Amino acid sequence: MSTEGICPRVNAQYLKPFVDRVVRLVGRVTQVSGESAVLDSAGSVTVFGTRDIVFNEGEIFEVTGRVNADLSIKALDGVNHGTQGNLDNVNAMVDIVQKNKSFYYNM
Repeated sequence: MSTEGICPRVNAQYLKPFVDRVVRLVGRVTQVSGESAVLDSAGSVTVFGTRDIVFNEGEIFEVTGRVNADLSIKALDGVNHGTQGNLDNVNAMVDIVQKNKSFYYNM
């Protein structure tokens, strides 16, 4: 199975194996500075956005982006999911995917 086009779901604790790869991460915005933000996704992750992504503190964002060597993310796209959502469920799903990688994708 080719991994081209696959976008693994991760949170802060699973970023390291995905340096220089595109991932999908969901987290709550805890801090905004210009076009960048810090998201809480089972730990803090700095996300460098684009002009099209508007981060708002307290809102949940789903970001697709490339993981940098410092484990920050350069966003390619983002979706604002508002303020309502259960990040415990999101992180549980990420744990399941990461513990069963061969079922979802090959690395």
